[in-house]
Amino acid sequence: MTDRHILIILIFFFGIVITVNAILAILANRTWPGLIVDNSYVASQQFNSHIADARKQKALGYTLDFEQAKNQLTLILYDKFGQGINILGGNVRIGRPVTRNEDRVIHIPFLPNGRFSIPNALAAGTWVADITLTLSKDCTWRSERRFSVIKNN
Repeated sequence: MTDRHILIILIFFFGIVITVNAILAILANRTWPGLIVDNSYVASQQFNSHIADARKQKALGYTLDFEQAKNQLTLILYDKFGQGINILGGNVRIGRPVTRNEDRVIHIPFLPNGRFSIPNALAAGTWVADITLTLSKDCTWRSERRFSVIKNN
């Protein structure tokens, strides 16, 4: 083997490594921006108020469940006695855990019984729902849930 052969082998080897890394970096950047909050400093300043809100929410004793039937997913918010909670409105952001391609925001209208069905069927797999519900003028209920949709043939 000559010096020229060694040089060609090294250039070929590192060329493949650099090409693969570039392709993977581009694909990763296109599918998930890596952002949870726009400004982490501002979010850190609100941390204690988020903890206080979470404690108030836990003290309410409300439970959020998901029911999957056929091509429909239903969210149910109820109290410790099993009674549905009045929801004045809210939003549900549903998306995949590692990509933003299938994200959608669903606006929730007034619901007197705490039940809301997601209008479009979700594809099989793992999903994350970021739920914000207005229960009264002074009470907002938040939850983030990871769930799986299973399709039956």
